[in-house]
Amino acid sequence: MKILNFKVRMICLIIIFSSCVNLEQINPNQPTEDSFWKTRDDFYSGLIGAYDYLQSGEMYAGQIQQTFNLLSDEGFTGELGETLNLATFTSDLDNEFHESLWYNFYILIARSYEVIERGNNSTLSGIDGLIAEAKFLVAFSYYHLINVYGDGVAYVDRIQGANDRPRKAESGEIWILIETLLNDAIPLLPTSYPSSEFGRVTRGAAQSLLAKAYLQQQNYIDAEQILKSIVESGLYELNEDYESNFTEELTTGNKEVIFQVNFLQNGPQEESDNAWYFRINTPGPSNIGIWADQLASEFAIRSYLVEADKDGNLDPRMNVSLFTEYTDQTLYGQTWAWWITNTTEIVTGASFYKFNENDAVYNEINNGSGYVQWKNGGRDMILIRYSDILLLLAEALNENGNTSEAHSYVNIVRNRSNMNNIEIAAGRELNQAEFRQQIKHERLVELCGEYLRFFDLKRWGEYGPQVAADFTIPAVNTTIKRDSIFENFRVNKDELFPIPLDELDINPNLLPQNPGW
Repeated sequence: MKILNFKVRMICLIIIFSSCVNLEQINPNQPTEDSFWKTRDDFYSGLIGAYDYLQSGEMYAGQIQQTFNLLSDEGFTGELGETLNLATFTSDLDNEFHESLWYNFYILIARSYEVIERGNNSTLSGIDGLIAEAKFLVAFSYYHLINVYGDGVAYVDRIQGANDRPRKAESGEIWILIETLLNDAIPLLPTSYPSSEFGRVTRGAAQSLLAKAYLQQQNYIDAEQILKSIVESGLYELNEDYESNFTEELTTGNKEVIFQVNFLQNGPQEESDNAWYFRINTPGPSNIGIWADQLASEFAIRSYLVEADKDGNLDPRMNVSLFTEYTDQTLYGQTWAWWITNTTEIVTGASFYKFNENDAVYNEINNGSGYVQWKNGGRDMILIRYSDILLLLAEALNENGNTSEAHSYVNIVRNRSNMNNIEIAAGRELNQAEFRQQIKHERLVELCGEYLRFFDLKRWGEYGPQVAADFTIPAVNTTIKRDSIFENFRVNKDELFPIPLDELDINPNLLPQNPGW
C-alpha cells in the first residue's frame, strides 16, 4: 500500500473551504475562521485541503480525464446520454459536464485562496513556499477554466464571502493573473521535495504551467525560454522504458514526472484518494462492474499504425497506450478476442490502456466477489511529464524559426521508443510547415489518452469542424482519416462550454452567456 506523508488521509485535518462562486455549495460547519490559522502546520493542513480536491471523483479520480478525452480527436464513448452528447457535440445547456469543471475548479481556487490570502496577512515565517504552492493551484485551475469557458469566467482573486458576486473577467485578464501567480511562485518553490512528499508542486511544475500558458497565447518566444530552462536544469529525464510511467508501483522518484496527483491503491472505500477512473477506460460493459465511458478513437489507432519502429515492429507505445486487436496485452486477464465475444457495446476498435488499474482490478475480480468495488484504483495520474515538455519545446522552436533544432528534441522522444529520427523516416529534414503538422502527430502517439489533446487542438486553432478532415503525416507521407465526429461541431457554440445556468441565476454579473448558448 502506498502511503505518502503528503497524501491526504482521514487522519489528516481536511478543511473544505467555501466555494468561490456558487455559495449554496458551502458547508457552514467547516472551519474557515481566522482563529484556525495560527501555526505553519495550520497552513500546511490548509494546503493539503486544496491538494485533496485534486483527488476527488469530480477531478482527477475520473471526471477530468473523461471530459477532456471525449472532447478531443483521441476519444469516444460506448455510453449513452450526456456522455455521448458531449462526445458528439450534441449537448444541450444543462449537460452535467458543462457544470462540473466550473464548480470543481472554483472550489480548488477557493481552498487555495484561503492559504494565499491568510498567508499574505500572517506574520508567520516559513510559509512562503506553501503560499507559492497554492498560487500554482489557482493558476492551474484558471488555465483549465479559460480554455474551456473562455475569457469571461468569474474573476476571483481573494477569499469570497457569502454576499460576494464576482465580476466577469475582461479579455486577457485571466491570462495576466495566471502569469502573475506563477511568476510570484516560481522563485519561492523548491526544485524537489523529500520522497515522502513526492507530488507537491515544484519550481519545474510552475515553470511548465507558465510555458503552457504562454503557448496557448502563441507567445512562443517566452515559452521557448522557459522550456529550455527546464530541459537544461538537469532535473528531469526520460525513463528508459516508456511503460514505466504507467505502472501501478510507487512512482516516487520518477525522473520523468514533473507534476502528478497521488492516489492510494486499494484504500478504504470512504477515502477520497483512490481513483475510479480505471473503470471508464474499458472496451465495453461486463458483469464485473466496469464501463465504457471513454474509448479510444479510430484516429488514435490509425496514428500508431502508419510507422514501424527501427526493427520493423509496431510502434511500442501503442501496446502501452491502447488495448486493440493489434496489441498483445490482456485487460483484466482477458484478451481482445474475449472482449469482442463477451461485450456488446464496442464502438471503436480500441480502449485506452495506459491508465487502467489492470493488476488491482484483476486481483479483485479473482478475490471471490467477482465484481470490482467502487473505488480501489491507486495508479498516480501524471499531469506533466518530461516528454510533454520536450515536444512543447520542439513546437516553440519551430514556430520561432529554429526548425533544425526542433528536430533534435522530437528525436529524443522518438528514440526512447525505438523510433527512427524524423529526418531518417522522411529522408530529409522537414520544413517549418511540415514540422508544424508532424508535431501534431508526435504528441498524439507519445501522449495519447493523457487528456492533453483538447488543449493542443485549442492552441493550434483546430478545435472545430476542420478536425473531421483527413490528416497527413509528413515524415511518412501518409494521409489517414481523422475524426468524422467533428462534422457535428457547432461553430460559434461548441468552442466554449456555457456558464452554468444556476451560476448566472445567482450572479448576473457573469452575463452575457457564452456565444450560442
